[in-house]
Parts: sequence; C-alpha cells; structure tokens
Amino acid sequence: MVDIVNKGDTRKNLKWFPGHMKSALEDIEDNKIKLADVILYVLDARAPFSCMNPNVNKIVHNKPIIYVFNKMDLADDRRVAEIQKEFIESGKTTILVSSNNATFKNAVKTALKTVLKEKIERHKEKQMTATYKVLVLGVPNTGKSTLINMLAGVRKATTGNIAGVTRVNQWIKIDDMFMLLDTPGVLWPKFDDGLSRNLAYVGSLSDKEFDMTDLGFELMQILFEKYPNIIKEKYDVDFDFEEFIELYDRICLKRGFIMRGNEIDYERAGRTFITEFRNGKFGKITLE
Repeated sequence: MVDIVNKGDTRKNLKWFPGHMKSALEDIEDNKIKLADVILYVLDARAPFSCMNPNVNKIVHNKPIIYVFNKMDLADDRRVAEIQKEFIESGKTTILVSSNNATFKNAVKTALKTVLKEKIERHKEKQMTATYKVLVLGVPNTGKSTLINMLAGVRKATTGNIAGVTRVNQWIKIDDMFMLLDTPGVLWPKFDDGLSRNLAYVGSLSDKEFDMTDLGFELMQILFEKYPNIIKEKYDVDFDFEEFIELYDRICLKRGFIMRGNEIDYERAGRTFITEFRNGKFGKITLE
C-alpha cells in the first residue's frame, strides 16, 4: 500500500474574500440591488447548498428571488429534484437549467414573468411599457455569464471556467421586456470546511488556494461514497480494501499515473480527477 502525505489543514488561512470581492459585494448591496426588479440567484446544481450566501436575504432587501439550479447537464437529476422540493416547501421560487442549452430560454423568461406578474399587470393597466431589470447573483463559476449569453442569444457577457472571471458590471438587454445585470461572482467572509471543499470541487474557489493532490484524493473518496457504481464501472477495479488509499492507488495505476521509480504521481492524479469531474467525465453527480 502506498501512503499519501498528509499536509494538514491548509484551508484555514485561505483568501476566501479578496479585496475585489468585498468591494463588489458592497457595490451590489449599496447601488445595484435598488435598481433591480427581481434577482436571478444562480447555483451550481452539483453543490447548490454550498453556493448559497447565508446573508443573501439581507442583501436583496425583499426583492423577489428566482433560484436557478444551473449546470443540470452535469448534476444528478434525482438528487436535485429532492433539493428543489426542499426549496419549494420553504417558499422559494426555483428553476432548473443548463445555461449552455438555449432550449431553457423560455423557461427562464416564464419564471421571470411569473414572479413579476403583479407589477407587469399594473403597468399594462396603466398602458405603460416597461423594461424590467434582473440582477444576476451567485458565487464564482456558477455560469451566470453563460446564462445571460444564452438568454441574449449572442455572446455579450464574459465567460470562463475559472473562479472570478467577471470583474465588471454589465447591463445587457435580452429583449424588449428584460434587461440583465451580470455581476462579479462573490463569496462571503466565513464558511465551514465542508462547504469550502464543495466550492473548490466545482471550481468556485481558485485552485491556487489548494493542494490539488489532496483535493483530488478527497473528491474521489466522496465520489466513491456517494456513487460507488460510477467508480466501479469507470475503472473496473477490485473493491476489496481496508483503507480507501488502496482503492485510490489501484485507480491511479489503472490510469497510468506513474513517475520514475514506479511511484504514483499523486499530483497529476489529483489535478486530472478534479478537471474530469468539472467537465462531467464521471457522469451526472451532485455532491450534497
């Protein structure tokens, strides 16, 4: 059995809340919220609870919120349905989308019209033509900009597969009825270790703040615990083991992550497994 070096808890002093996020959050709260008619709060459907800012209700000042479970093409439909039910039972408005799929455009617009129904009807009675402002919020890398581009039908918002791509506010008109504001992905100052790992796995936290060797190992352990059949089918390895590291070694050997001296390249393995998970190579998975 090959052992893996325990580097200790390196997450305690990570820079979760850099200066630009603090400034962006203050700007959203002080200046942008007041302009919005409704909030689209975008969550990664692979870790929706971890994407929830515990202070969001204080920030939005009673504006209506639609919780968008995004990246459904990568998420476990059954588990997300269970989570969505919890949201609905607590009075939250929800919608399931894959922002890289234009077929969801009408569903999003329908949800917006539903939560704004009373305001829209008042304007119609007064024969007023209005453009409703939609503020798009969420932690980094949940697909906010991709969602806006899908709704607009063209690429207007900057996108990327790393945390913190959007740094500027962009008002984007998607039709005669709705105008969206794409905002920078922002975190909050404090959250627990389990939540931070989930955000790291889906790419909402910078990889620079983590030891990718450990992160990849931890992710594979979670995938084995939650989706053992996926691991079994994908790698066809013996599940007879006492410590998970034994199974992990077998997977690494199966993948050919070997260095000189016939030692396992854990760093390469960790980065590869994280990348493959983010790209959906393990199938449709939800971590929570």
